[in-house]
Order: sequence, then structure tokens, then C-alpha cells
Amino acid sequence: SIILHHYPPSLFSEKVRVLPGYLGLPWQSVIGPSVMPRPHLIPLSGGYRKTPIMQIGADIFCDTEIICRTLNVISDRADIYAPGFNAERIARWADTELFKITVALNFRPEAIAVQMSQMSASDLEVFQKDRAELAGGQALVSITPDAALVEFRVLMEQLSASLHRPFLFGETPCIADFSVYHCLWFVTGNAANAWLLDPWPAVQAFVGRMQAFQTNAWKDLSAESALEIGRAAEPHLSRKGQSVDPGLANDLTAGTAVSVTPNDYGRIPVTGTLLSWTPHTIIIEREDPIARTVAVHFPSIGFEVSRA
Repeated sequence: SIILHHYPPSLFSEKVRVLPGYLGLPWQSVIGPSVMPRPHLIPLSGGYRKTPIMQIGADIFCDTEIICRTLNVISDRADIYAPGFNAERIARWADTELFKITVALNFRPEAIAVQMSQMSASDLEVFQKDRAELAGGQALVSITPDAALVEFRVLMEQLSASLHRPFLFGETPCIADFSVYHCLWFVTGNAANAWLLDPWPAVQAFVGRMQAFQTNAWKDLSAESALEIGRAAEPHLSRKGQSVDPGLANDLTAGTAVSVTPNDYGRIPVTGTLLSWTPHTIIIEREDPIARTVAVHFPSIGFEVSRA
């Protein structure tokens, strides 16, 4: 069964919370803390810090790019990657560039005030310290809130003008829709920013159509139970027809001890033995004293692999 480790305000988690509803896939929900430590998840993920993480038995999926692709494969619904390169590039743009704009919008003074009003002083201090460690000295926001507001308005005008059909590429949603949606959801989720989509009813309607895919068809699961499921299982999906593409891996071969690290922020390496490296997926196998044998899956884009 599909287990999603997430927390409610996580914008990348929203993309994955909506997708199973569209694909008709039941899932189990593990609500974890928004900050470290995560003692029941780290043994499964090997230290990967970002949210969400998907678990299927002892197969662990890090980053929404590989999570969404895996959900698409195991579903019998329409292929959300069918539009091809253009849709995938828009999805990548949304997950990186549009993401930065929406984060900057939530750094406007009035938006920060809303967030602070929902947290105690001690919780706010812990959250800020955690995010500073996650950034690793890099700026998570590289654009000023004022500049972000201008860019957002221009982009929404362009998006509104292109929504001649229900979704970006036609009558059914694709990966680009889910990636654009979760960024817009993040903006409107802050009460100080909710009005920002008011000038564009077509965009508001698009957000509503996407949000409607989220159903209540999940079951709550404890972090302890999820860890036990991983302990009791053996990696399964990782051992199906996998290979190491020498054009991608260079001198790394199956069985090599490697580290896999995000190349933007949260640059905490996950170490293990290389199982597979294909144009879509990097898989390593780990032996953990608590979780035992697990396979950790990463997308091939956005991560660096080096000899451990």
C-alpha cells in the first residue's frame, strides 16, 4: 500500500495529496513534524530532509518528481506524462522557478505576520533554525517580495489567457497541472495572499478543479507503524528489471557504494549501494540498524551521485 509521510502546510505534499485522488489510488497518511528530528522516518529515508516522502513497503521514494512518476506507473488511469517533453519542462519550471516566487510572496511582511500568529514564539524559533539548517547557508528566497509580486501578476495574466480548456494541455490534467497547482495552493493558503488570484477567475477555477481531486479516501497511520511496515518488508519495486546506464553513471557500476545528494538545498547525502540508474530513476539499497534493508529511490534530475 502507498504511505505518504507529510505535514499539512507542505506545498510539495499538496501535489501528492491531490494526485492519488485523480489516479484512483488509495493511500495511508503519516503526519510528521515539519522540523527535525524525525526518528521514525530517518531510518527509512537515510537522512533525506525534504517533504514529502512516499513509502511502499521497504521501497522509499524521495522527491515529488519520482513519487508522481511512480504513482502514474502503478495506476491504470490515463498517463499524466502523455503530453511529453513540454509538459514535463513546465512541471520542472513550476517546481523550481514558480516555487521560488510563491515562497517570496509568503515572505511579504503581512504574510509572515499571519504565519507568526499561528505559532508560539518557541515554535517559531525552532522552525527558523530548522529551515536555516535545511538551506545550508544558501538563500531559499532569491527574489524580493515586491519583485515576486510583479512576476506573479505577469505569470497569472499569461496563465489566465492560456486556459481555454479545463487543463493546461487539454481536457484531462497532466503532470504540469499538478505542479502549477500546488504552487498556487501555497499562495492562496496564506490569508494575507488569498486575494492575489481575484483578478483571474479562470485561474481560480483551475485551482478549484485541481483541488477537487483530493478526496478523503486515505487512512491515518502512525509513524511507528510505517517504520514497522518497512522493517518487515523487503524492497520489491527496486528489483524489477533495473540496470545502471553507463552513459549516466560513468565509472559507477551496480554494487558501488555511493552518496546521493540534492543539488539545490537540503544537501544531506544519503549513502548506500547503487542498484539502478536510468533516465528517470536512481535507486540505492541501504542497510539500516533499525529499518533493516530498504531501497531509496530518487529522480535522475535534481540529484548528484558520487562514490561514497
